[in-house]
Amino acid sequence: MLKLLRCELAKLRRKPLFFAAAAVSALIPLAYALFLPDFKQFTSSREAVDSMMAALFQMSAYLLLMPALVVLASNLLFEEQDNDTLKNLVTVPVSKASLALAKMLLLFLFSAAFMAVGGLVNLALVSAAGWAPEGFWRLFWVGIGQGIMMWAGALPCILLVVLLNRSYIISVIIAFFYTSINYIFGMNDLFIMQPFGLNLGTLLPGPLTFRWYFQYLDFSNAGTEMLGLLERV
Repeated sequence: MLKLLRCELAKLRRKPLFFAAAAVSALIPLAYALFLPDFKQFTSSREAVDSMMAALFQMSAYLLLMPALVVLASNLLFEEQDNDTLKNLVTVPVSKASLALAKMLLLFLFSAAFMAVGGLVNLALVSAAGWAPEGFWRLFWVGIGQGIMMWAGALPCILLVVLLNRSYIISVIIAFFYTSINYIFGMNDLFIMQPFGLNLGTLLPGPLTFRWYFQYLDFSNAGTEMLGLLERV
């Protein structure tokens, strides 16, 4: 399995799409810092770090990481079929299950790298603005955890893409729909406040990851409404 994973990592040299997708995680933090006035109105280092990391958690992970995982998975899983090399691998022999598992592990590493890149960009922006990285490293590892949860949450969508059709257009449509559902449900009180169990608030990665990272944000200067939300979540 490790040999297969190393082979998949070696093939990334011919796939700049993976590196471009990981770099995309920097777009929303950069846009937040450059265009939103809130970035210039922070009153403390902790507020600056929390706000920047919250933008990464709420926007980059939901709107960029999830569709990137589905599209990249469709590219990876059908690569051998598209290039007519699957029959050669089977004669080595390499089982299809082992090959698929190696590709899923590669996506696992991609998810962690995506959130890590976004977090380090936030660190650079906060430091460049003159704020101390107070509480950053705790939220950095929270972001890595959210990336892993997003990877797990994307697996049903990836399975659906594989079962329905191997068309990249279909995968993009499914990814867009799944991303929209998770973003809407992840921002809706009706779902993020549901008790843990067999319900959409627990099964979908959007509401579940919101509960994960929300508890780690700083609420020392939060208003009554925000504190009430923390208690309900």
